Amino acid sequence: MISSFSAKSPESTGHYLQHILTLVLHLYCVMLALQLPLILLESPVNHFKIAVWCAYLIALTLLVKQRGDLTTTKAKTGLFILYFSYLTFAVALWPQVNNSHYFLLLSLVIAGFVFTRQERFIQHSLVATASLLYVGISTLQFVKVPNSGLIQYCNDLTLGAICICIYIVFQRMALLRWQKLRAAHIQSVSVLTKLLPNEPHKPESLWPLGVTRKYTCVTVLFADLAGYTHINRLQGDDNTLKLMKTLFDRIDQRALYYGLEKIKTNGDQYIAIGSLSSPDRQQNCSAVMEFAIALHQLINKLAQRSKLPFQLRIGIATGPVNAGILGSQRPQFDVWGQTVNLAAFLEQSCSQASIRYCTQTEALLDTPVNQVFHRLHSPKHPGINGCYECKPTDR
Repeated sequence: MISSFSAKSPESTGHYLQHILTLVLHLYCVMLALQLPLILLESPVNHFKIAVWCAYLIALTLLVKQRGDLTTTKAKTGLFILYFSYLTFAVALWPQVNNSHYFLLLSLVIAGFVFTRQERFIQHSLVATASLLYVGISTLQFVKVPNSGLIQYCNDLTLGAICICIYIVFQRMALLRWQKLRAAHIQSVSVLTKLLPNEPHKPESLWPLGVTRKYTCVTVLFADLAGYTHINRLQGDDNTLKLMKTLFDRIDQRALYYGLEKIKTNGDQYIAIGSLSSPDRQQNCSAVMEFAIALHQLINKLAQRSKLPFQLRIGIATGPVNAGILGSQRPQFDVWGQTVNLAAFLEQSCSQASIRYCTQTEALLDTPVNQVFHRLHSPKHPGINGCYECKPTDR
C-alpha cells in the first residue's frame, strides 16, 4: 500500500507528508482546545474530564515538539493512537452523545491511504484496532438499551462492514495503481538509461536534458564497416539488417565491458568515447584502444563465419570536447569539437583493417607497439602533421 503521492520523488513525497502531518497535528490541537469551554460550562465542573483533556493536550503538544526528531512512521502511528484513545474516552465521558464512535470508521478508511507498503503491519494493526473499538462501543451501547437499540446496533454493524469493504477495495485499487506506476517508472528509467549516460558528478542521476559541458581530455572513437554497400548488394536489405543488428548488439556489449560511452550509430558507423566519470586519462585511452582491437577481432570472426568481406576502419583522437544534449525533442547525448572531427577524419583516411590514432592518443597509451607514423596534412586540421597507424594483428 502506498500513498497517493507516489508519483513524486521519494524526497519530495516524504517532505510533503511531513508537512501535511504537521498541519494535522496543529489542527488536532486547535480542535481539542475548542472543547475546553464546553467542559468548563458543565455544572458541576467534571474534574476528571478536565484531567483527561489536559493529558491529551500535553501528549499532542509533545508530539508536535518532537515531530522533527521522529520518523514519519512513528509520528503517524502516534497520531492515530491518540485519536483512537481520545474517541474512546469521549464516548465514556459524554455517554449522551451516541455517534462519536462513527469517527472511528473515518479513521479506518484514512489509515488505508497514509501508510506505505513498508508500513503494512502498522496499517493493518491500526485498522484492526479501529474495527474492534467500533464494534465494542456499538455493543456496549446496545447492552445499555437492548430493545430500542437493536436497529441502531444492526445499522452500526452494517456500516462498519461497508467501511471495511470500502477500505479493502480502495487498498486493492491503490495497490494495482502503484504496481502500474512502478512498472511504468522502471520501464521509463530503463529507456532513459539506454539513451542518456549517468551524470559524471552524480553517478546515481542521469545526464540532465539541455545541459552541455566541456571536458579537457576525452578519447573519441569512430569505427566504420568497410564494404558495407557491397555486402548490402550481396545479402539484400533484410539479411544485411539482421547482420548489423547482431553486430551492433555485440559491439554494445564490448563497449559496456570496457567502460565506454556509446554515442550513436550512423548507418554502419559506430561512435563511442571513453568514460567521462573517470579522471584517469591514460586508463580511458587504453580502454578505448583495447575496445578498438576487440572490434577488429569481432569483425574478423564474423567475416570468417559468414564468408563475407567484412573489414573495419577505426579512427581515434584524444583532446577537448563538448558533451551534452541539445534540444528538447527526442533528446540524444552527443559530443562536439575538433577532437570529434579529427577522429572522424582519421577513420576516413585509415586503411582497411587498421586503427589510426593521433599523437596525443599515442602519448597516453601505456603499451604502444608496432605502430607506424604517417605524415598527415589536412586544411581542416592545420595543427595536425601526422598520426599513428597499427594493425590489430600486430599488437
